[in-house]
Amino acid sequence: MKKNNFLNKVLFSVAAILFASSAIAIPGDPCAPKDACCEEPAPGPFAFSYPKDVGLSCPRDFYMHGEFLWMKPTEEGLEYAMEQDASDTSAAFPLTVGKIKGFSADSNEWDWRPGFRVGFGFYAMHDAWNVQVDWTYIKIKADSELSNGGTGQLLPLWLPPQGVTHTQIPNASARWSGDYSTMDIMIGKPYHVSRYYISNPMFGVRAGWIDQDYHVRYFTHVEQNVWLKNDFWGVGLRGGYEGQFLLGSGWSIYGKAAFALLFGKFDISQQAENTVSIQEYKTEDSFYSVQPNAELGLGINWSKFYHKNQYQISVKVGYEFHQWWDQNQSRRFFDTDPTANDTVSRGDLSFNGFMFGLHLEF
Repeated sequence: MKKNNFLNKVLFSVAAILFASSAIAIPGDPCAPKDACCEEPAPGPFAFSYPKDVGLSCPRDFYMHGEFLWMKPTEEGLEYAMEQDASDTSAAFPLTVGKIKGFSADSNEWDWRPGFRVGFGFYAMHDAWNVQVDWTYIKIKADSELSNGGTGQLLPLWLPPQGVTHTQIPNASARWSGDYSTMDIMIGKPYHVSRYYISNPMFGVRAGWIDQDYHVRYFTHVEQNVWLKNDFWGVGLRGGYEGQFLLGSGWSIYGKAAFALLFGKFDISQQAENTVSIQEYKTEDSFYSVQPNAELGLGINWSKFYHKNQYQISVKVGYEFHQWWDQNQSRRFFDTDPTANDTVSRGDLSFNGFMFGLHLEF
């Protein structure tokens, strides 16, 4: 009887030791190389409205991307000459049968220019919120040349009239150049509306810097130069949305739209000079304004996993539109009085072109 009691006590003590050791044991690392990272990720879940999951093994919830932009910048209000009909040799006001020349709406003088966008982002631990930072830069440059072809008259649009007539010129040229930069800090919530569609509403802040230089040269018996500087900086709120359709085998189609309002400052400088001091002027202005801008983009994406599904690399190709309203704040002359001038109406700045991107998620 005593022997049985002793055996029961021994067995009970061994069981208690085993239970206590298992209760305080440190659990294994789920991302250890011999466990989860060497296994294929399990599919799912397939319910509605769950956070975006690209299927990485042991994700670090961080990503980065770089994009090459091939854009065509254009701006309204940069026309610099008007061609008067050859049948009317007079340059007196009012001008009739004229045609706007140089950087006009149907001009083929706008040039394609390079740019880039780089950024990084991460997914927060709480409910997979997404924080992303992007910097975009586009170079602005375009050249134009005009001549009257031996007939008709070319009349300058950036010089004030002399008396009741406008100076007649045989040749003219212009160069538009500048730099466009924006910095965006956005917070989003990408989630699956269904198994094959990802919705991502976003909001945040945008800072922008747009520096423009415009040089017009009119050739008469003397060379007359007009220089314009149209610089802007601003900070404001930005909202956007991106949708992604998953097609299978790593392919997807995406579309995005964004709108922002920036409160900022314009610094305007404009002057005309020549060697005989005729039709010379200089104006400067600085003021604050709220400037709206919008973006649209559409493209296709292909993704592939690497290194046992721990990394995903995506290649993107798309087309984008960027629109900035009332960005040209230069002044034009419209009467025989040289002081009669006003800002260029509907001077919108726009970009459109291709985007080629590389995205790394890990």
